[in-house]
Amino acid sequence: MTTVPDLTIVMCAFNEAARIPTAMEDVLESLRGRGETAEVIVLDNGSTDGTREWLANLRHPAIRVVLNETNIGKGGSIKRGFALSSGRYVVIHDPDLEYRASGVWQLYDLVRAEKATVGFGSRVLGGDVQYRYFANYLGVRALAWAINVLYRARVSDPATAMKLFDGELARRIRLDCSGFDLDFEVAVRALRLGHQIVECRVDYDPRTRAEGKKLRAWRDGILALRAILRDRLLPRSRFTRQTVSARQVAWPAGDP
Repeated sequence: MTTVPDLTIVMCAFNEAARIPTAMEDVLESLRGRGETAEVIVLDNGSTDGTREWLANLRHPAIRVVLNETNIGKGGSIKRGFALSSGRYVVIHDPDLEYRASGVWQLYDLVRAEKATVGFGSRVLGGDVQYRYFANYLGVRALAWAINVLYRARVSDPATAMKLFDGELARRIRLDCSGFDLDFEVAVRALRLGHQIVECRVDYDPRTRAEGKKLRAWRDGILALRAILRDRLLPRSRFTRQTVSARQVAWPAGDP
């Protein structure tokens, strides 16, 4: 009989050779301090700096490595990770050391305690905001405002790269974006499906573009806004896959 892991950690990598060994050790160390079972799915998106080769040689019973043949975008890798997951909960966690693995478990504990289906690790709750680029900060605040107004929500950081979902929701939600705009698409589609988002503050240590940051504020911000506006108008029936699972999500009522 196959044991269902308590948590699937989906990690998407592209040219992270300088950081991924430490990031993976951080994840494994966090697992040692917990009683839950977990699987880690690491997807390489066509790295050319040695990340791919390092992952190809990685051996650990809790880790599954997926080497994408081409670069399908971060969003594309997240979608693939969701489809491959089997955990009761699924969390997105980047292997770039901007976020610590301890934040995963903070978020997991919050979602369990609140009996929620979606949780975000916020970088801005409680003040003391850490951003390298002011344009990125302003963009996230503007996009959060748009989501909160259009979807009657209270989300402080929809752009966070640490998002946790009920496993069945992660596997059933239909996602179309393939880039960083998926962060916003998955947020607003969860809201349209009636799920409330709970948040907790997580540690965040932003890096510069010279250190490997790949987000581009204007380009990615425009794509994110397009997803936010589009999904306010599309019917909810577009947002779920027509599949049946042994463990169904209790879909909340209402259409924000």
